[in-house]
Amino acid sequence: MSQERKNDFFLPGDQPPPHDLNTEKAVLGAILSDEESRNIVFEKFPYSDKSNISYFFFPAHQRIFRAIHSLYNEKGKYIDILSVSSSLKKEGILETIGGHEYLIELQSNIITTANIENWCEVLKNLAALRKMISVCANAINKCYSAQIDGVEDLLGELESSIFEVRNEKSKSSATKVSEHLVDAVKYLENLSSRKIEATGISTGFHTLDNIIVGLKNQEMVVIAARPSIGKTSLALNIASHIALRKKKSVAFFSLEMSAEQLTRRMLCSIAEISEKDFYDKRFDQNEFTSKWSRITGAASELGGAPFFIDPTPALDINELKARALRLKANHNIDIIFVDYLQLMQAQISRSDNRQVEVSKISVGIKAIAKELNVPVIVLAQLNRQAETQDKPKLSHLRESGAIEQDADIVMFLHRDRDPQKDNTIECVEAELIVEKNRNGQTGIAQLQFFPKIMTFRSLSKHIE
Repeated sequence: MSQERKNDFFLPGDQPPPHDLNTEKAVLGAILSDEESRNIVFEKFPYSDKSNISYFFFPAHQRIFRAIHSLYNEKGKYIDILSVSSSLKKEGILETIGGHEYLIELQSNIITTANIENWCEVLKNLAALRKMISVCANAINKCYSAQIDGVEDLLGELESSIFEVRNEKSKSSATKVSEHLVDAVKYLENLSSRKIEATGISTGFHTLDNIIVGLKNQEMVVIAARPSIGKTSLALNIASHIALRKKKSVAFFSLEMSAEQLTRRMLCSIAEISEKDFYDKRFDQNEFTSKWSRITGAASELGGAPFFIDPTPALDINELKARALRLKANHNIDIIFVDYLQLMQAQISRSDNRQVEVSKISVGIKAIAKELNVPVIVLAQLNRQAETQDKPKLSHLRESGAIEQDADIVMFLHRDRDPQKDNTIECVEAELIVEKNRNGQTGIAQLQFFPKIMTFRSLSKHIE
């Protein structure tokens, strides 16, 4: 290798970023020599002009890989040293990479391609390290120029950047169906035995579990309704059941209510006492002692629950990803709730509208469910047209049809709001309409809503 090419390969600085010259040469030699190796490499290294990770450190190797990939994408183009050399010559960069002789050198050094997948993994790890160095260097520069009141935003941005590196590094490839047969058969066996916990996380509402068979990992579940119907109350009922009864870790992202408000609502719901009763002092000293005992008992129960509340308003989807990833790493979160989708933000260009932004948010939420292997329950608002018809429809999802497309399950919480205005009414009938269920049946779960304690229950049975 000429001294001129060596200078072209290395970036300036006291210490070059992590790289492995011999492994890069081995991978390029393999894809020049063997079609099977070529297919493996292009599966492992999906190249695009927008890719933010270069799997090859040396510029000459990057150019060779780009030329081979271009030929690979052209139908009928045979890939060998001559075709790659010709492609590089047309671009005027053949001599820059070392000429025809260097391509021959790459190919002649290959004795076996048996370790091609291991070589790819080495280059992916090195590329991730280089990207991390770039992210950290950029972070240092931003820290010097950041405003004091912008620290939280900067932390979210840095966490998102780290998440992107991890996401790029962990992209999965195709697997043989036989690898999943045992799990599939076991799932069907549990389904036939009606073992909800083995197929998904129980919601605590048996009428709903009978339809959706629990909340399953990697699924995005949307609970939609018009304002003041009880979306947050239902979500808290499900979340507290999962944390308290099933002993699973819950992350609740509340963009609308504070952590204190959510905690008070859960306390009163668990204790089955109206918050307003304390304000109105509707009971004597004995009743007060009894009810206060129930509140302290509920507080003790909640205090030991693995329930985490993040009340950050106007969360960006990348911030949500970073925070969810951190909670998963630190507390092994089993399920995520987001209240609610239309209050979130996403980075879009000035020419894009709100529908594009909501679409990016929806896609991002589904990606979180798959990446963290947990169910994500996201609340959403319906548009005003839902009030003019008897029952909500998928077309009533506010601001974007992408929510309907990305969600695995879409449920509509529906009830009459007028009876709630009558303080003498203890209970209101409600319906949870499962309008879409990608992996199962649809139907209607009949519920009861107790407005004084903001609690839902299955119609024929209390929460299990």
